[in-house]
Order: sequence, then structure tokens, then C-alpha cells
Amino acid sequence: METTVPARELGFSIKQGVNWSEYLDYRPVYPPSFFDRIYSYHAGKPHASWSVAHDIGAGCGIVSASLAARFPNVIVSDPNPGYVSLARQLLVERSPLTASAQFRFLQEGGEKSSVESGTVDVLTACECIQWTDLAVAIREIRRGLKVGGTAVFTHYTVPRIIGNPLAQHAWKSIWNEYSKRANGPLLDHAVQIINTALDCLEFPRDEWESVRRVHINAQGDPDNYRIDERRRESRVQGWEEVVWEEGDEDWAEIQGIQWFKGYLATWVPVIPESEIQDLWEVLEVALEGGKVRIETPLTMVFATKRA
Repeated sequence: METTVPARELGFSIKQGVNWSEYLDYRPVYPPSFFDRIYSYHAGKPHASWSVAHDIGAGCGIVSASLAARFPNVIVSDPNPGYVSLARQLLVERSPLTASAQFRFLQEGGEKSSVESGTVDVLTACECIQWTDLAVAIREIRRGLKVGGTAVFTHYTVPRIIGNPLAQHAWKSIWNEYSKRANGPLLDHAVQIINTALDCLEFPRDEWESVRRVHINAQGDPDNYRIDERRRESRVQGWEEVVWEEGDEDWAEIQGIQWFKGYLATWVPVIPESEIQDLWEVLEVALEGGKVRIETPLTMVFATKRA
């Protein structure tokens, strides 16, 4: 089943230069431990059920594919034209691994969903919540969840080069140039949110419980998520649990200059390589023709719908 809602200005769209082939090649792969964290949190509830998962802002269905291994029914939604059709191709037509799951494909955003109230066990919003009206989206997500259902919001940011200060400085200079070009109302909105490591997500205590904010590979410092100075006010409350975890090898790898160029090209707006060739040359010199260790800071925010 596919439905469509009226279009509006959308984030991370084909119009902005999104290329899903490059995205799949250069973005981090969600490791099994990523999903283990989600399932462990959800399983900790006394009456947790495992019938329906909803992946909003699903893009081509990367997270949806893994959810299908655990949930018999998976809702795949994204507001961008063509994305849910691509997800259908990848999840249903080309993948025997997800054949046992029942998928529902919806072209719609997180702020207004056609999903029935109180029907979803686990909802994921991975690399997408920054493109939404936060308060509206969080209310709508709560509406769709069952009482005791789990909402999961995640975002990984720019990887940090470890053990080569010159290369990290050059890499940072490239992102300084990116931040100058990432402007306008939509991108200002998104950058402000990711710069707070999702601390600006607010969960009213009379509507949510057991909020847990997990920061991975950020060296205990929220500033390691920032790409520039744009930010929003933190909405973290004293009753919420905040956890910092370091040295997660699932979010670390060894990469060289071609990967760095490919990774940057997965962010919108896309910067043509030729326009910052001088900056790439500085990074290449710092790498001395070799590869370096990178660590990616990741935030995972878990929340449970209160009755």
C-alpha cells in the first residue's frame, strides 16, 4: 500500500543533490549493536510487544530492512517523492531476506501520518528528525505509538580523525567551508538541531517516561557533535538518563582520501570537489598517502509513551 500527502519544502531531497548509491557506499553501516540497543531498551518493559515497527524518514529503507528481521509488520515512510518506491524495490522486489515481513509504504512526513493511533510498538527516526518541526513531529510520533511503545531518535555526525592532528585540522577546514554553504531557512533549522546532539528534543513528563540519551564516541563533550556555532537550547531534563560511552569500535574505521571525498558528497548541499580542491590537497598532504582512524559520534535518544 502506498499513499501520498501534499508536498512542501523537504530536507535531504533529490533536488538538493542526494545520491543514494553514494550514501550507501560512504555513510556508516548500522551495526548489529545499533539495533541491539533499540531492542534491549524496548524489551526492558514488562509488557513490550513486537508486532509493528514504523521507520519514519526511511529514505531507501536502510533501517527498515533490519527492523523487518524482528517485526512482522514494518511501516516505511518518507515525504520525499520516489524514496518509498525505491525502498519498496530494495525491500520487497530485490531482497529475499525481508520476504517474511509485511511492509506498508507511505509517502508522508513525520509531522502528519496516516498511521492509526496507538498501533506502533517501536518507531525509529534515524538521521531525519532535524528536517521536521520537532514539537509537531514528537506529538505525532506519540499519537501513533501504543502505550508503553518506544520512540528512538538517532543521529551520527561528522567523523573525527584520531591520531593525526594535522589531518583533523584540514578535515575541520573542509567542514567550515561546508557550514558556510549550508544556509537558508531549512538548512539553518537542521544544522541547529544536529549541533545540539539532539539535546533540543523535548519530552513532556506527563506524556513520556524513561527517556534515555546515549552519546557514543563523543569524548564526553557535546561540542564534538557541532559543525559550527548554530544551535538550539537544550531541553534535557533532570529526570532523564544521560549516558556517555567511548571507544565503540562499531563506529570506528580506517579510511583514506577517496573515502573522505565520498563522505562529504553525501551531505546536502553537495559541494563540487573542484570548488574546494585547495582544501582537499591540504588534507591529502596531511594523510601522506595513507589512511587514518576515524570515530563517528552517535546520539541515540530513547523515550517511552506514558499512558
